[in-house]
Amino acid sequence: MRERTVPIICLLLVIALALLWYSVNLGVSIGAEWFTDKATNQWYMNNYFVIDAKYAYSIFGLATLAVGGLFTGLAFSAFRVHHKTRKQTILQGLSFFAAIAFSGLGFNTLNYMLGSFYWTNMQYPPPVTVPVIGSVDVWNFYFFFFLVPLWVGGLFVGLAAMHYAFIYRPYRAASAYVLKKNLSPMIQSKKEYLAESAVLIRKRTQTKLHLEKPVN
Repeated sequence: MRERTVPIICLLLVIALALLWYSVNLGVSIGAEWFTDKATNQWYMNNYFVIDAKYAYSIFGLATLAVGGLFTGLAFSAFRVHHKTRKQTILQGLSFFAAIAFSGLGFNTLNYMLGSFYWTNMQYPPPVTVPVIGSVDVWNFYFFFFLVPLWVGGLFVGLAAMHYAFIYRPYRAASAYVLKKNLSPMIQSKKEYLAESAVLIRKRTQTKLHLEKPVN
């Protein structure tokens, strides 16, 4: 199991980093206005919370959507059969609601702030040309080539963390327990009967006592 678990975790992390790098770079490109001429514009997250547009876009847009995917990956373990402690069960429930909240907030923020990308002058801009695929509708490009990779990148990080917490760590702990608790006493002991169990020893003692009783 250990030989399979480590490559799975590494593969998930490599895919996650590649998706996050691609989607964040694309997000900075299509949202360049929020880092240049509109960077210091005041953006109303609600009536009481107002920040610069560059922070709203980068924190509550890009980062929040990726974190929503991360919490989704952590909450995914609730649907898998694993031995969980009470603390882990509570954290899984919190992760589920955090996934909904962060994913919704990130998606909503990016939709508002990138409306000028996929909806210019109340009409769709020309299609976006994608290598190998060709022309893609601007909304489909925005959703499937930007939002989905950003969210899935966070999801894969969460899945890797879940795999480490519920599969790899228990396996390592069980292996360490077996090696430390069961085998080391056998190796270090100098007694004659190293492999005898307590039941066998009791049986031998009872047999000896039985033979020593006087015969009438």
